[in-house]
Amino acid sequence: MKINKKKLTQLLTVALMLSTATVNAEVSPTEEFSFDKVVVTAQRKETKELETPASTTIITGQELKDSGALSVFDALERTVGVHSYSYGTAGQEYGSMFSRVMVRGLDKGTLVLVNGAPVNLMNYNTMGVIPVEAVDRIEIVKGSNAVLYGAEAMGGVINIITKKAAGESSGSVSTTYGNYYKDNSVTINDKDFMFFYKKEIRNEVDDLNRLFTTSFDKLSLGKGNKESLFLNLNLTDELSFNYSYSNNESNFKKWKYNSVDKNYTTLVSNSIYYDKRNNVNLVYDNKDIAVKSVLAYNSINLKGAGNASTTDYDLYGINFDNQKTWKLRNGQDSLVAGLTLQRENYEKESSKKFHRDSYALYGSYNRQMSENLVATLGLREHFVKANSYDESQNILLPQLQTLYKIDDQTSWYTNIGKSFEMPATSSPFYMAKVSTALKLKPQEGWTYETGIKHINGNESFKVALFAMEIDNKFKWVKEDTVIPGGDPNSSIQINNDKFRNKGIELEYNKRLNDSWQYNLGASFSDPESKNGNGNWAQDEAKLQLSAGATYTEKKIMTNLDFFYLGKRQMAYYNMEGKNTSQDHRIGDRIDMNATVQYKATDRDSFTLSGYNLLDRGNPINPTEYWSTPINYRLTYTRTL
Repeated sequence: MKINKKKLTQLLTVALMLSTATVNAEVSPTEEFSFDKVVVTAQRKETKELETPASTTIITGQELKDSGALSVFDALERTVGVHSYSYGTAGQEYGSMFSRVMVRGLDKGTLVLVNGAPVNLMNYNTMGVIPVEAVDRIEIVKGSNAVLYGAEAMGGVINIITKKAAGESSGSVSTTYGNYYKDNSVTINDKDFMFFYKKEIRNEVDDLNRLFTTSFDKLSLGKGNKESLFLNLNLTDELSFNYSYSNNESNFKKWKYNSVDKNYTTLVSNSIYYDKRNNVNLVYDNKDIAVKSVLAYNSINLKGAGNASTTDYDLYGINFDNQKTWKLRNGQDSLVAGLTLQRENYEKESSKKFHRDSYALYGSYNRQMSENLVATLGLREHFVKANSYDESQNILLPQLQTLYKIDDQTSWYTNIGKSFEMPATSSPFYMAKVSTALKLKPQEGWTYETGIKHINGNESFKVALFAMEIDNKFKWVKEDTVIPGGDPNSSIQINNDKFRNKGIELEYNKRLNDSWQYNLGASFSDPESKNGNGNWAQDEAKLQLSAGATYTEKKIMTNLDFFYLGKRQMAYYNMEGKNTSQDHRIGDRIDMNATVQYKATDRDSFTLSGYNLLDRGNPINPTEYWSTPINYRLTYTRTL
C-alpha cells in the first residue's frame, strides 16, 4: 500500500505533542506501584524479584498495552538479552520456517511456557496462538532452568501467563485501522468466564527482502488474515480451563526482474499457507495444600497451496506436570518436587510419523543458611525413551543458586546450572540416507551467572554477568558432506558445533513521579559457535540497547520506545546474492515506536500507535528480510 510517509510522520509527531496537553478529568484508581514484582516461574513458587536468585524480567499486561506491542513476540524481542529470528514484523512466519526468540543468543535453546506448560514444537518456541490481549503477564527467566522445566531451557525460560476471569460482568468491542493492518475484536468477562475474539486483516507489503542484484528474486507479502480466540473458565476456586486458537492465512509472492519494465513485475510463484494452532491447558492450583497440576495440549496444523513448498504436516505435544511444595524448619526452608510426563508427535504426509516420550522427576530445596544467605540445590532426572530414531537417554541435571541480601533493597545472587535439548522431532524426515545410521546426541552444557539487584519504591537497577558453554550443538548441513553419495540438496541435522557466550546485561527503571517513568537497558555479549572448519564465528548480535519513557496525565498516556541492535553477525548472502561466501555483516537495526492513549469518556478510548517511525529498512534476520516500513494503527475501544 502506498502512503505519504512525510504526512504520516507529521501526523504521529503532532499526536505525540498534543498528548502532553492537560485534560480536566480524573483517572481511575490503579493498583499500588512496585518495581519489586512477584515471580512464580524462576523457582516454581511465588518470590519477589529481589529474593529470586536469577536474572528476571516481568512484563505486565498493562505494560504490553501501553507499549503498543503488536504481539507477544514483538514485546519479547525488545527485552534486554533476548534476540529474535523472524520473517517479518512482530514474528511473521514463512510457511514452515517458524519465527522464534532466543535468550542470550542461543538459537533453539529457549523454552516458552503458557501457564507453566511447554509450547515448543520441533525445537521452535512459536507463540502466535496467544493473542496479546489475553496476556496477564510475561515472566522471562534468563540462564539455565532445565532442572525445573526440562529440555530446551538452556538460554532461559519465558512463561506467558494468561488472564483469568474476575469481577463483575463486563465487556468491550474494539476496532483498529492502519495503513497495513485492521482488526475487530470483542471481549466478554464475568466472574468465572472470559472470552476474547479477534479478526485481523493484513494488507500487502511490497518489499520484504533485500535485493542484491537484478538476478535475485524479490519477495512480497500478499494480503492475509487471522482469527484469534481465547477462553478462560474458572471451574472451581482451584481449577481453571484455558483455550487459545488461531487460524492464520498468509500469502508470499516471488518476483523476477523484468528488463523491459526495469522493475520486478514478473510473478514467479504465489505461495499460500494455512496455519491452525491450538493451545489447551487445565490448571489445578490448590494453595492450601501447596499442590499444582497442569495438563496441556499444544498443536500446529500447516497446509500449503499454490506454489507453497511446504508439505502438509501436523505437530502436537501433550504435557502433564504435578508439583508439591513443603515448608520445612518452621517455614525457614522449602522443598518443591514434582513429576513431568511428555509426548511430542510429528506427522507428515500421513505416511511419516514419529513420536518421542519422556518423563522426569525433579526437586529444588531452598535452605536458609543465615539471616542474609539462602542457598538452593536442584536436581532433575530426565528420561527419554528409545524409538526408531532416538537412543534412550538418562540425563542428570544439577543446579546451584545462592542469594545474599546485602540490605532490604539490594541482593547478590549466583546461578549455576546444566541444561540439554533433544533433536527436533522432524529431523528423521530430512535424512534420505542416514536417518537410522546417524544417531544424534542431545546438545548440553552449563551456564554460570552472577548478578546484583537494587530495587526500592521508585527505581530498580539490575546487572548480570554470565557465561555459557554448550557441547554437541545442533547444526544443519548438506547430506553429501556427511556420507558419500548423499543428496547435495537435502539438509540434515548433526552434532558438530560448540556454542559459547559471555556478557553483561544492565537494566534501569525509574519512576520520577505519578506522571513520568523511564527505562534503560543494555546487553554486551560475544555469542560464538564453531563453523565447519573448526573456527569460532560470531553467532548473533553483540550489542543491544533500549530506552523508553511513559507519560501519564489524567486521561492521556504517551509511550515512546527506542531499540538498537548492533555489531551483528555475517549475513547469509553475499553482495552477489549467493551463499557461497560471506562478505558483509547484517546492518544495524534501529527502531522507534510511539503510542498515545486518550480516554474520551468512562466508556470510550482511542489509541494511536506508530511503528518504525524512522522509516528504516531494518534487516531482521541473517537473510536480510526487512521490517515493515513506517506504519500506524488507530484503535477505538468501547466498554460495554
